[in-house]
Amino acid sequence: MHIFIGGAHNGKREFVRNWLKEPDKWAWVGPGHAWDLERLAQVDSKFIVLDRIEEWLESSEMDETDALAHIMRGMEGKETVVILTDLGRGIVPVDPEQRKLRDRCGRLYQWLIAEADEVTRIWYGLAQTLKKRG
Repeated sequence: MHIFIGGAHNGKREFVRNWLKEPDKWAWVGPGHAWDLERLAQVDSKFIVLDRIEEWLESSEMDETDALAHIMRGMEGKETVVILTDLGRGIVPVDPEQRKLRDRCGRLYQWLIAEADEVTRIWYGLAQTLKKRG
């Protein structure tokens, strides 16, 4: 799994589209895409891009532990790219529900990053490798 993480509107999706060698063979999964994260295990492509996990987690009834298990099961046997929006920088939300979401995402992201083979930070279109196995 390769994770791309960065702030909102920092060029993550555009960077990933350009980075993918054969973008047409990748199934994009997440809110606003053809495949929903709820149906992740049913995606018939061996190549998936998970996008907008934070939006899915916000609308999901799952806690972050169940969300991680759901995501890991759905990625089994697939080459996976994950795009994460960093919610942990900046102002702490006043709204308790938004604070809770930020905390849930933070824990989920830590677990995903621990499992990842590669992690790349995208900062206004610039890439910085944070982790690379092997």
